[in-house]
Order: sequence, then C-alpha cells, then structure tokens
Amino acid sequence: MKKMLIALTLVLAVATMAQAAPILIDLGTAPPPAIIGGVIMTGFPPDGRPLFDVVTGVQSPFGGTVGFTPSADHRVIGGGWATWSHGYTGDVYYTLGATSMTLSMPAGTTSFRFYVEPNPFSVFSFTVSSGGTSGIFDIDGSSGARGFAFIDPLGLGAITISSSVDFAFGELGISGPCCAVPEPGSSLVLLGLGLAGLAWRKRA
Repeated sequence: MKKMLIALTLVLAVATMAQAAPILIDLGTAPPPAIIGGVIMTGFPPDGRPLFDVVTGVQSPFGGTVGFTPSADHRVIGGGWATWSHGYTGDVYYTLGATSMTLSMPAGTTSFRFYVEPNPFSVFSFTVSSGGTSGIFDIDGSSGARGFAFIDPLGLGAITISSSVDFAFGELGISGPCCAVPEPGSSLVLLGLGLAGLAWRKRA
C-alpha cells in the first residue's frame, strides 16, 4: 500500500508539472542570487565581441545560443549604456529602437535570468512572458534595471520582453536540467526537476 501511495504521488507530481506554465520570479533591482527558485544559475561570461556590434544572439555557457529577435546592439554599462542597478558594469544588449524583444532558448534550458532597463530616463511599464506565463512591471530608466527569472523543469521556450519604449537587457544567467538544489518544502518540485532532467538526457 505504501509503495502504491508513493507511486501515485510521483505520477501526480509529474502530471501536474507537465501541465504547468513556467514560473516567473521578480528579482527587483538587487544583485541576482546564485540560486533562484531552487535552481543554480550560471552567469554568462563577458561578451568578447566589439562594442556596438549588432548581434543575433549570445552563446550560452552550456552550449547553444540564446537568440535575439530582432537583432540587438552589444554595449556595456559606461560604454554605450549609461546606467543599470546594484553596481553591475557588464554586457547589455540594446534593442536599437525596437519595443519588443524575443529571446529563444537553447535546447535543454530549464531556467533563464535577465535584467531590463528602458532607454528613456523615466519609469515605464514592461511585460515579460513565456509559455503562457506573463507579468507587467514598472521599470525605471535611471539606474533602475529590474531582474526576472523564468523556470520550467520540462524545458523553457522563448521569452518575450515588450514595452512602449526601447530598452536594453543583460546580466544574463541560465541553467539546464542538472542544477536543482534542495529548499524547504520543495520536494515535489525537485522530484519533477530530476525526472524532467532524466527524460531530457534520454531524448538527447
């Protein structure tokens, strides 16, 4: 009987996660934590391409490419982009006047982190969305870059950022199916993460 209950719990947990939309986490303007929603995030290394290069994506530290649609302009804080938040001075990507950007994920991506800041030095509303999950947030263009993370143990699809104004995004982080860590009360979530990771490795 006990084994049957455990098996039923497993089935229900996996079935629930299979139907669930991605989880959206608002990181605010603080520095990104190393672990978000029980998942270890790996930051992207410095982008060695020249400043003001127009790029169609950036290589993931796990392989594959995060694609940009439309293309974006490579800049850094203090080198083509004036402000950010929490002291970050690294790479950002400017939308070149576009008010919407879609980020496509490499195969096997289970979570993704990014920050956004509008081009005008004022507060504007932004919508961030992925796989049926979306949120609307106010972001300040004067040192107010705001971070977000999407998590989907079964595989994260494209992420769209949109507003009424142009913007930059950056401070990227990513994880695959390998990187879940225990958190209190997260047993079923971690179970789903582990099973999804095994399924992904089998398909690969």
